[in-house]
Amino acid sequence: MKRYLLPVILITVLQISCSNATKKPKEKVVFASILPLKYFVDKIVGDIYKVEVTVPPGVGPETYSPTPKQMKMLSEADAYFAIGYLAFEIDLLNKFSSLNPNLKVFQISKGINLIEVKEDQHTDHIHIQGVDPHIWSSPKEAKIISQNIYEGMMTVDPLNRERYSKNLQSLLAEIDKVDSTITNILSKAKTKKFIIFHPALGYFARDYGLEQLSIEFEGKVPSPKHMQELIGNARSGSVRLVFIQKEFDKRNAEIVAQEIGCKAVQIDPLDYNWPEQMISIASKLTANQ
Repeated sequence: MKRYLLPVILITVLQISCSNATKKPKEKVVFASILPLKYFVDKIVGDIYKVEVTVPPGVGPETYSPTPKQMKMLSEADAYFAIGYLAFEIDLLNKFSSLNPNLKVFQISKGINLIEVKEDQHTDHIHIQGVDPHIWSSPKEAKIISQNIYEGMMTVDPLNRERYSKNLQSLLAEIDKVDSTITNILSKAKTKKFIIFHPALGYFARDYGLEQLSIEFEGKVPSPKHMQELIGNARSGSVRLVFIQKEFDKRNAEIVAQEIGCKAVQIDPLDYNWPEQMISIASKLTANQ
């Protein structure tokens, strides 16, 4: 019996060893709230971590609900990068933290000169605590966002400091290039005013001396009175463009565009390709003047 036992033991040991050898190491994951923020995190972490986004393409933050797959990944994630002023973040981060007590949450709005708004709460994903959360629309603030992501990764993974630092410098150079390109494009602008359905370009407007006129009023569907005032303001200011975001109803924006005799143009401030989208917005502003 003993002469048969030894080969069986050896075969079992070999099987276990082979199984362990082929088992893939656990993937390291960090999360970002929205696609533009994912772009910046991707640029900083490179291939060291897999970056997942909470709100995927084609889904509005106001209707977002995490999938079981996302919840599983969040339970094992090392870090979460949040804007800090998006309502859905506030609602969900407590759930995520209870699911994963080791999850490090970083508010990337730290150090940014925030724009205050009249309303304290918006009807969907915007404007809590009286703050405009669209900080990613500004190349100048994007540099602070990038620095905050870098500092967050230093907390999570200080051993890769050198690679993160190199990636940060590359990203900052890219943002400077975007800023310079937009500045050159907007130097040709004949008017500084534009209309947008949802006020998502406040920081962009501040960067480049523009004035944003919003169809949406205090987070609500505009009243006839507000629409009349907006159209009058647009006509007096020679506005030639109305922006429509992908995730919002087009009707009111198209009505305003018809009334003032200008074009309604679609943009996507929540697009992943941040440099391309920011430059595209500037190009559309000048092309329609």
